[in-house]
Amino acid sequence: MEIRKKVYNRKFPQEKKSDENLLLNPPANSHILLIYENQFDLDNAISTFINEGLLHSQICVHSSVNLGNKDYLENFSLQITNYKENLEKGNLKIVDLASYYVNVMINNLEPFDALKEEIVTIAARDKNRIDKYIRLTGDCATLLFKNKHFENCISVEEWRYQNPLQGSYLCPYPRSLLKKFPFNAYVSRLVDNHDIIIDSNGKLIQSI
Repeated sequence: MEIRKKVYNRKFPQEKKSDENLLLNPPANSHILLIYENQFDLDNAISTFINEGLLHSQICVHSSVNLGNKDYLENFSLQITNYKENLEKGNLKIVDLASYYVNVMINNLEPFDALKEEIVTIAARDKNRIDKYIRLTGDCATLLFKNKHFENCISVEEWRYQNPLQGSYLCPYPRSLLKKFPFNAYVSRLVDNHDIIIDSNGKLIQSI
């Protein structure tokens, strides 16, 4: 796989107040590292991020390797405002990342290129959508990290960092793993490939 060089320098912490909830108002073109404590905190953070976007008629994309789990999808849908209506209107898009995970394992990131192009095209052709901001969540890299496929995880996060949306990516990681060996050896590389770090309340974190 061709090595992608970093071409962006988009660090935002000094532009935001420490008490501001960045899940509600994330910076444009931002790649956000979300540090969560437990599943309850993660679910609340993701639903807050997406529901705020839907409130403003923004395009929200929830992508996950867990969508094949009926209970997971049912739980997610219950937390999202007017879930079916927003799906039908195209405000909300659900993407199963299981095949993306498999492709990353063979160093193929082309599906991510195709997904970004699809989302950007949808946003561009909707002339009636005033707010063009796109919110995307994704846990493919998270699972790679949990399964100790560290280089593959970093390659996904590096791709996102180099391919900003007119909006923001939200990438969740459990705090419990980040201080354990061998996971902690890769924390600095995770940080380097994100613009800001926040907790599950949307508050800025200066360091992990």
